[in-house]
Amino acid sequence: MSDVTCTYLQNPDLVKNMEDIHIEHLENQLKMLEDTKSSLMNQLQASEEECSNLQTQLNELEDEKRTQETSLTGEITTLQQQFTALKIEKESSDTELDHQLQELKTKLEQEMSDKKSLEQQLKQQISDLESRLSQSQSDKQNIEQKLSGDIDLIHKQLLDASIKEGKVIIQDALDQFQNPTHIAVKCTAEFLLMRTEPVLSSLETIKGMQGKYNGDRTELANLVKTITGFSHHFGDCVIHGIATTHSANLEAGEELGNACREAGESGLKVLDTLGQGASIESDVNHAVQCVKKMITLAEDLVPKSVEIKEKEIGDLVDTEMQSTTSAIEMAARRIAEMLEKTREATSGVELKVNESILDSCTSLMHAIRILIERSRDLQKEIVAQGRGTSTEKEFYKKNHRWTEGLLSAAKAVGWGATALMEAADKVVRGEGKFEELIVCSNEIAASTAQLVVASKVKADRRSKKLTSLSEASKGVTENTGKVVGSAREGSQIIEERGLMDFSKLSLMQTKKNEMQSQVRVLELEKELETERYKLGEIRKKHYQLAGASEGWDEEETKK
Repeated sequence: MSDVTCTYLQNPDLVKNMEDIHIEHLENQLKMLEDTKSSLMNQLQASEEECSNLQTQLNELEDEKRTQETSLTGEITTLQQQFTALKIEKESSDTELDHQLQELKTKLEQEMSDKKSLEQQLKQQISDLESRLSQSQSDKQNIEQKLSGDIDLIHKQLLDASIKEGKVIIQDALDQFQNPTHIAVKCTAEFLLMRTEPVLSSLETIKGMQGKYNGDRTELANLVKTITGFSHHFGDCVIHGIATTHSANLEAGEELGNACREAGESGLKVLDTLGQGASIESDVNHAVQCVKKMITLAEDLVPKSVEIKEKEIGDLVDTEMQSTTSAIEMAARRIAEMLEKTREATSGVELKVNESILDSCTSLMHAIRILIERSRDLQKEIVAQGRGTSTEKEFYKKNHRWTEGLLSAAKAVGWGATALMEAADKVVRGEGKFEELIVCSNEIAASTAQLVVASKVKADRRSKKLTSLSEASKGVTENTGKVVGSAREGSQIIEERGLMDFSKLSLMQTKKNEMQSQVRVLELEKELETERYKLGEIRKKHYQLAGASEGWDEEETKK
């Protein structure tokens, strides 16, 4: 035994204490074990409950699994069935697609074959079209060359025709030198000066237009228009120049006539050169010098009555226009008085004739008064637009030639109105001739036309006042025609009444008048026969000349 054991055995108290301690220790351990057992029992019970719950959950999960398996089995079966159906459908579609593919391959092969055939056809068509295009281009070039030649020919024909017509106009004006009936036609130097101004501008225009036409053939219309205007202006200038020589003294008139002839011939030369296609510059310069010579001679013929101080010329225009208006108003009053007197003193046919003449004269005076008012309105507009910062008198001074034309025209209108009134007075009183009324009416028409032209020279073509003046001019022309018509009608009525009034003739007078009428009838029949023969010969000669100018065969012309 060991020393410790020996010690325990030798000391009983110690042994007892030790046993008590050991027992107490064992009791503590037992208690601890019981506590542990109790705890373990609790844990076991909790584990059993948890195990029971888990078993329950497991059962539920197995039930759910079985349910899901059943459902999935059904779905799988359904999907298998669908798969089988889709497989069958796919096989059918594949078969159909193979069939369609085979058909498409067949169609493609056919299309490719058709394509090749079409390509060959298109190549052949393209080749044909290229051949036709080449032929068309060749034909086009030939046609263009032919058309170009035709156009050149047409251009030449049009130019030749317009130049020929222009030469006829100018030559007709020159022919008035040999026309004895033209001697009665007269013109003032002032009006001639106004008619020369457009000629100078038309000469410059035709020279410039020839250059434009040579550079651009599409300017043909403008060139023809220019030729026409040039010819009319030139012919108008020449014929007014000839008319001016009739009112000038012998020496000055002869000199002006020679200048007019030279100017007309220079205008013809311009047209001849233009027709030949050569440059007209030198001919135009020569024509300008001829026209300027006419202007110089015409200026020398301007009456001394217009050689007024330039500072007074503006006042003179207003004074002269007012004087013309007063003369017209006085003539209208006199005609109205004559109408009242003739109604008191005459009756029947004579009253009817006098009333017709005086009424037409009254209407003409009214139309002339309107024309004068419209002319004054237009002149005011012209002065207002053209004078700028200068005064009205300075404008008239600067444009003295135009002003002198206005003065001359206004005086002529006033004189014509007075002359018409006096002629009407004589006719109503039985002392005048109806022809005097006709002459006075024509003189008034010419004078008012001169006034209108003088007013238009510097007017804006778009002016409303110019339009009003033109309308007033038409009114004067219409009323002038009415005066002429009433005069001729009155003359015929009076003549017929005088010829047919045999109530106062005796037997011998009646027999004498009968014999005179028979003689006159024979004379008229002889004159008629002579004139008919003369007319036939003239027509024959005219036919021959026309044939020669047109290039007819001489044998056909004689036939």
